[in-house]
Amino acid sequence: MREDFSRKMPDLLCQVAGGEAADNEALQIVRKLRKKEFVLPEIDSDHIVSLFESNSNLFWAERLGREHLDGMNDLWVKHCGISHTGSFKDLGMTVLVSQVNRLRRALLSRPIAGDGCASTGDTSAVLSAYYAAAGIPAIVFLPADRISLQQLIQPIANGATVLSLDTDFDGCMRLIWEVTAELPIYLANSLNSLRLEGQKTAAIEILQQFHWQVPDWVIVPGGNLGNIYAFYKGFEMCRVLGLVDRVPRLVYAQAANANPLYRYYKFKSGWTDFQPQVAETTFASAIQIGDPVSVDRAVVALKATDGIVEEAT
Repeated sequence: MREDFSRKMPDLLCQVAGGEAADNEALQIVRKLRKKEFVLPEIDSDHIVSLFESNSNLFWAERLGREHLDGMNDLWVKHCGISHTGSFKDLGMTVLVSQVNRLRRALLSRPIAGDGCASTGDTSAVLSAYYAAAGIPAIVFLPADRISLQQLIQPIANGATVLSLDTDFDGCMRLIWEVTAELPIYLANSLNSLRLEGQKTAAIEILQQFHWQVPDWVIVPGGNLGNIYAFYKGFEMCRVLGLVDRVPRLVYAQAANANPLYRYYKFKSGWTDFQPQVAETTFASAIQIGDPVSVDRAVVALKATDGIVEEAT
């Protein structure tokens, strides 16, 4: 099965990465096909909204590992921030917005008026960019004075309705949940599984870039806990397809001032009785989340991969 699969989509993507695509249009077509085949196989290509996401660099960071990680000499970094908005979340938003684009053209009894999210910066930037590309209204709830200027500029520049609220991310999340339950606004946070379907392709890319050799460990930073489950889904899908014979062990890294999963992992046995926290200020403001919505998914991923959780200061 590995040989058959490699003759199709992965080889085509490798050719594009190697410079065999004639132009950006060909590259865009391949990227659209990839999302369609892996996550939304039945969607019409005309409904797909893409901003040249995916195929980000995987580079060797031997010096970083040697100097800062106890002499690790085979460290690689997957730079998912090389994208239209500077965030790995582009991978998930292309899938979600494409599906919303399809639904808005369908004859629904309750038409979708637009999309909304709570954000610490990245999600709102990505949401606004993709919805602007699709011509769909977007509304974002942001915690006042808790996101970077660069992240604030993007939703404003892309024409989203931006609400700055006197609360933290968790408060914004509760509010957008209520709004999307009452109004025809589509929820775009990672609680929506479409986001994770797109983000799992980063794991597939890692295996592809390693020529289907499985790394021993994969470290995933985060706050709302959806991305580690997305990585697990990507690795596990490749195992089930027979492309690889195992999945890597996963490490979830949290900021010390916003580390509810780390506390859960370190001080509780049996993954029971998760306790959210009030996240304190951290330089990593995008993961300053104390009550993550995808904690159950993260636990599934960590259990399945014999993973661990660490914190960083």
